[in-house]
Parts: sequence; structure tokens; C-alpha cells
Amino acid sequence: MNNGEVPSKEKSAYKTWWKNRSKGEKNLIIAGVVAAVTLTLFFIIYFSLSDGLEECSSPTCARISMELLLKYIDIKVDPCEDFYRFSCGNFLKNSKLDSRGSWSVQNVMEEEIQTQIKNMLTEPAQTEDPVAFNLAKKFYRACMNESAIEAEGLKRMKQIFKQIGGWPTLNGNNWRKDLFNWKDAVYKLRQLGINFESFLILSVQRDKADPNRYILNLESPYSRSEINAEIKKFYLDYMVDVAVMMGATKEKARKEQSQVLDFLLRLAKISHEVEAANGTGLYNPLSLSELQYEFSGVPWTEYINHILAPATRITHDDEISVSEPLYLKKMLTLLKHTDQRIVANFMCWQVLQNCINYLPKKILNRASEFLKNVSGREVHVSRENICTADVEDRFSTVISAAYVRKYLNENTRYSALSMIRSIKHQFKENLYELDWLDKRAKDMASEMLLSSVEEIPRYEDLIQNNFLYENVEILQDKLLTSVLNLDYVTTNILYGKLRQPVKDNFFEKPGSVTGLNIVYSPTENVLRIPVGRLEGIFYQKNRPNYMNFGILGTVIGHKMYHIITEAKYKGGQGEVRNWWSSHSLLNYEVKLQCLSNHYGKFIVKMIEHVNASSTRDEDMADLAGLKVAYDAYVRWVHENGAEPRLSGLNFSPKQLFWISSAIHHCAKYSPQTLQRYIANYQQSPGQFRVNGALQNLDEFAMDFGCSRGTNMNPAQKCRIW
Repeated sequence: MNNGEVPSKEKSAYKTWWKNRSKGEKNLIIAGVVAAVTLTLFFIIYFSLSDGLEECSSPTCARISMELLLKYIDIKVDPCEDFYRFSCGNFLKNSKLDSRGSWSVQNVMEEEIQTQIKNMLTEPAQTEDPVAFNLAKKFYRACMNESAIEAEGLKRMKQIFKQIGGWPTLNGNNWRKDLFNWKDAVYKLRQLGINFESFLILSVQRDKADPNRYILNLESPYSRSEINAEIKKFYLDYMVDVAVMMGATKEKARKEQSQVLDFLLRLAKISHEVEAANGTGLYNPLSLSELQYEFSGVPWTEYINHILAPATRITHDDEISVSEPLYLKKMLTLLKHTDQRIVANFMCWQVLQNCINYLPKKILNRASEFLKNVSGREVHVSRENICTADVEDRFSTVISAAYVRKYLNENTRYSALSMIRSIKHQFKENLYELDWLDKRAKDMASEMLLSSVEEIPRYEDLIQNNFLYENVEILQDKLLTSVLNLDYVTTNILYGKLRQPVKDNFFEKPGSVTGLNIVYSPTENVLRIPVGRLEGIFYQKNRPNYMNFGILGTVIGHKMYHIITEAKYKGGQGEVRNWWSSHSLLNYEVKLQCLSNHYGKFIVKMIEHVNASSTRDEDMADLAGLKVAYDAYVRWVHENGAEPRLSGLNFSPKQLFWISSAIHHCAKYSPQTLQRYIANYQQSPGQFRVNGALQNLDEFAMDFGCSRGTNMNPAQKCRIW
């Protein structure tokens, strides 16, 4: 045995061979060896870092790579110490709050959607477009026609006041009490197309006793809001200034607007007292005769039919639900004992507030000044944003249909649904691997999950009601008149539903198609996904799937967690049953407590510890969504093959999955806004939603090579999903 040593004869031969080489040959040999070693090292390093994958060189990948590097990732931060700062560092550095209290990736996407809608509305009218969509474009142009708004001035507003009996503060001693009746004023406002709900909201709702029919509902228009002395002063000053701009004298405006404010606060107080005593939203159906007997201060058949006309009528066979009977009784008593001049002033002020966006700039500027005084920061909303929001609100299904046609094709729909369903089936598999759920609970949870339905809005479903707007007169040089014409028709459409079959079309609601809010309905077991989630940063059919699974996939996984915990399990006979066994529920509580303890260690500046007990369900959903989306992506790769890396970024596809899962949580807050967020929301701030979940996933630590004991790979983990 020579223990690996080279024999002396061979050493001598090597020396002789090397000695006989020329200087040029020696240099060439050395260069060749160095090149071979360098190339070998290059391939070792390359394949160790890239998993032997090619780079994606498409323009889409190049753009995404640049966006991630410039807008989000801070490569100077160690991903194993603070993954949120690593993934969102550049977003946090580059986001300027200015007068805003917060700025997030979701806000960025919302702005992009508003720009898309604005661009659709500014395109010339097309003959092939539905009539209603071209009317929406015309309405937008009328809203943007500021010179016409200034020219029309306050003339139309004063005509409205005259039609309901006059605004006493403006009319002075010429106002006639005998010509005013609050009920007649309500009827007239309804005919004019103006909000008439100063005292009561009359709405069409699904009947809780029979969900297959609609019922009328009466309720308070006031929600809980605290008005302290400072806000009261700011609001009164604002009320006085606007009344003076309308033509009132300063002295009379101060006196009478103060009375209006006191009356408003008394109405709000009644509503708050009722809410504190009995809650709201009671189901209290009454026949017309019962309604008349209980609340005799109003001729209810006449009152309701004046409001419903010309859409429909009620008969003595109809029932009306009174959600807040005590409010109704106290409100009628207050009206009875209040001077009619104050009531008339109050109604005129409410009318003006409902029309404020359509009045000359001097009044809009004064309203903005009031909001600045109350919020403590500059509140500026561009005319484009005001008009875009108005059009989307009033032409909801029209804009939704146009948006779907322009921004969602069937290929994208199909690929997104395919991904969503793969996550659903992965969730089922993960459920059966859990040792803390018994088999009965697994079976029932899986049944609810697999029976759930995903809805993405279709153009054909949204275009159906567009004909309802075709007879609306839109005048490009008379915005307020156009608003009233449109609102009159919209109100008719709403009341017209009373006699129609119940059709709960969620996507008819403003923003439900173009927005970002994925909604799960436990009673229907339906997951509704807006088109806004199927584009931009959230989803793109032609980009690598590690980004789609990482962003939209984790959100879907989060929502599917809510399906298995919130869905109403119905047995074979249709009865609602609790699918949790006592054993599984006890184990689940232990897992929740582990997560609550973990998040409770997080500290926010000036707020101390996060209140993890109030966020634990959402924290659990985040953890479940990440784990299931990751497992679904790993399976997708196994079935479809590995994807290329992004050029210019030294990250593997799995690492890019985790980065993608973090960036849609990127958000910057002012200290005050962060405090309000933690106090009012049942979700942890973004930095903890990212770090908290990933600290409990071994897959993340393995993919980023985080050593045990680093911040993102703690020794103690909550092993749940």
C-alpha cells in the first residue's frame, strides 16, 4: 500500500515531461487547466443555484424580473432574518404617504383598475357598443365638463328647493310654513330622482322567512358615528359657509344651521340608543294594517306607494319588515314635536349634501376643507376619480360588462379556474394527512370543499339588464339634471325587483366585478372571484405559474380554509349540522392557541404586542393558504415539468413562489393608521402575515437554506397543515 502517494519513478517521469515542454507549451497547458477548472466551478455554482433550469427570456419575464428587483425586493436584507423586508423593502422605501395614511400593493392595483375604467370611458362612442355603455361614456363627459357645471351654477339646486317647498334659510320671511309637509317633500324628491331617505330607508330585501321572495324593509338611515365638540364646530362652520354661498345671510345661516345640526344629532342619537338597546336588522314583518296601528303618524299605504311608483305598488296582502321599530316610533315623535321650519331646513341641507359632487367648485372646495379639518390631512380627489367612481356606481352592471369583455378572455378564465380547482383538490389531500382531525371530520370537510362552486363573472350574464338604462336622458351640459334622470331610473329598477323572482346576483353590486374582494357565501357554498383579481400583479396567464400560485393561489387557499371552517354542512335531509367532532374541535383549539402564542410575540412600535387572539383565525387561514398553494404548485411542476427562472434574478422557482406570496402584502402605514388598523381589523399587519406564517413552514426554510435558529426558521414551530 502506498497510501495514495505517487511512486518516485512516476514523479521523476512527470518532472522530465514538464521540463521538456517549451515555455509556450507550459503557458498553454496552464491556461487550459485554469479554463477547465473555472468552467467546472461555473457549472457547479450555476446548477446549484438554478436547479439546472433555463432562464425565461420572454419580454413578459424580463419585465416581471425588473419589476421585482426595482419595486419590491431589497437584496441587502437577509431573507432568513426578515422575509417581509427582503420581499417588500424597495416598496416600503419608495412609497410616499404624503397625505395618505397608508399605501399598499392593493391600493396600486385599485388605482390601475380605476385607470382602466377611466380609459374605457374616454374612448369615443362605438356603434357596436351597447347603448347603455355609450350612455355611461356620455355621463362621464358631462361629469368632466366643469365649465358647464360652473355655468349652470346653483340655479338647478335652487329650483329643487322651490319644488319641495323652499329652503327657509334662503327664503327668510317669505318661506310659508303652510305650504310645507315633510311627507309631500319626500314624494317630490322621489319623483325628481333625489335621495329622499332623510328619515327612513325603504329597501327591497330577501325575505328571511321565505328566501324565494322579496319583502319591503323600513330602517334608520343613520349608522353609529361619534361627533365630538371639535368636529361639531367644524361641521357647523361648513354648514354656515355653504348656506351663505347659496345666498343666505351669515346671521340667519348661523342660527338656522345650528338648529339643523342639533336636529341631525338628535336623530343620530335615537338611532344609536336603539342600536345599543336592541341591536339592528331585526326581522319584524307587519301587515299594512299592523304597521298603521303601531305607527299611526304616517298614512303608510299612501306613503309607500308614492315611493314605489311607478315601479310597483303594495296591497293589503303585502308585509313590510320594520328592522328598528323603536327608532321609527321615536323618530315620528321627534318630527311631530319639531318646528316645521327646522324640518324643512334639515331636508334641504340633506338634499344639498347628496348633490354636492355636482355643484360648482367653490362648494366642493369648502367640503374638502371640512374633510381636511376633520381628518387632519389634505383630502384631494381628482375630478377624473370622482367622475369614474360616479359612473361605476350608477352604471354598475354596464361598466362591469364592458370591463369583462375588454380584460377577461376565456383562456384566462379557464387557466385561472384550473389553478383554483387544483388548489381545492390539494386542500382535500392535505386534510386527509392531518393527524389532529378524525376521519368523520375529514370526510365532511372534504365534502363541503369539493361541493363548493367558484364563480367568475361572465359578459353574457352582466349584459342582460343593460336595456333598462336605454331611455335615460343624459345631457352633456347639464350634469345635475342628468344625475337626477339616471337616479330616478335606477331607483325604479331597485323597487321593480319586489315582484320579481329572487335572483341574488352578487356581481350586480358596484365594484364586485372590477374590485379585488373575493367573497365566500357560507349558505350557498360559493366562492365569488372578481375580474380585478385575474390581472395585474395577482394573475397573468402568460407568466410563470410560481407567481400565479404564489399570489392568487395563496389568496384562494386562504379562502378555502374559510370554506371548511364556515360552510354550513347539510346532511342528506337538508338539515344544517355541525361537522366538528368534540375531539377534532379540541385539537383545533390547541393548534389555534399555538399560532396565537406565536403571533403574540410580535411587537409593533408604540402599540406593544399584536392582539393575536383577535387575528388567529385569519392567521390560520394565511398559513393554510400558503401551505396548500405551495403543495399544489409542487404537484403542478411534477405533472407539467419545471418552469424557467426569471432572468437577472438569482432565485429558484420555489424561492420565487415564496417571494410572490409576500409581495401582495406589501404595505406602508403612518403610525396613526397602523394603530387604527390593529384596533379595527381582525387581520395582522402585512409584515406579520408574511413572517408569521413562513416561520411555521419547513418548506420555506429549506428552499431558502435558512439555518435552524435563524429568525425565519425558529426551533419551535406550530405544525398544523
